Amino acid sequence: MKQKQRFRICCTLFDLLFVGLIIFQLTHGSIHLTGPEIGQVLRGQGSAQAKLVLLQFRLPQIALSVICGVCLSLSGAILQLVTENPLADTSIMGINAGASLGAVVFLALGYLNIPLPQTYGLPLFAVLGSLLGASIVFIQRRLQQPLQLLLLGIASGTLLNGIILLIELQLNQFDFDKLIIWISGDFWNQDWSYIAVLSLGLLLLLPLTIRGLWASDLLSLGQQAASGLGLGVAGKRQLLLLMAVLLAGLAVAGGGAISFVGLMAPHIARRLVGNHGRYYLPLTALLGVNIVLFAAVLAENIFAPNQLPVGLVVAVITMPYFIYLLLHQTDRTII
Repeated sequence: MKQKQRFRICCTLFDLLFVGLIIFQLTHGSIHLTGPEIGQVLRGQGSAQAKLVLLQFRLPQIALSVICGVCLSLSGAILQLVTENPLADTSIMGINAGASLGAVVFLALGYLNIPLPQTYGLPLFAVLGSLLGASIVFIQRRLQQPLQLLLLGIASGTLLNGIILLIELQLNQFDFDKLIIWISGDFWNQDWSYIAVLSLGLLLLLPLTIRGLWASDLLSLGQQAASGLGLGVAGKRQLLLLMAVLLAGLAVAGGGAISFVGLMAPHIARRLVGNHGRYYLPLTALLGVNIVLFAAVLAENIFAPNQLPVGLVVAVITMPYFIYLLLHQTDRTII
């Protein structure tokens, strides 16, 4: 089967899965809603309870799932391309930890009455934190050594998470509990104005990311081959790395420290449609959205009326695949 045909079939199947997950998310939960009730709410009618559940909880969760899924999956795909490391991911490279540190610092600074609203301040500090986390890892300029890069990312993530814990210990019990849940990966801020800011950030980054990915397939040939074919490797890698870090910061601002989506989605996409960026990158984004949305559905329904952190569910469903990749890639790629 041709690559283009496989791409169309996969997109159709995952589009159907996406629609099915949305329908399930809208109708199921601690409060069940029927199709007619949802239609009434969308037309501006319906009961107060249905409006509250749909407009203040379920639709915001779907919107945040889409934002986080796209950002995390594309960020992971870019990191794997730039570092030539199939195990690269924002959570493993310490970027998520840096973004979490930035967000925690902003929330802790709220006690100082800084005149910066959370709607804008939290995404800004998360992005700045992701830049900090990335700078710790990539300042070594040894992107051609995957094992060293991977170990440095794990070490920096551990360091940053330790700093986060020290800051949390200075907070009151209420804020401490809230941050613990958020760092576990949770859509804790479902305000529509906050979602609008994150959506605007994604809409600004996507065109820049697409432009940066232009001719990026040459990077998969290696630095020397790509340079010989006329690609400005250094500038291209720096631009793509910046886009990956910014996307990761945006994802953490929306859903906390959700791990391994950026590792799993690109690998599955490449297995399905090959290494051509024109095909596997859009499929990667679609897969990332489905993974996060599927985890959100499980988190809300598996122990209803109690709800699990989305990041915990994502880690459970993706960790086996990470272990599989680790075992199968170590001999061939890292060492």
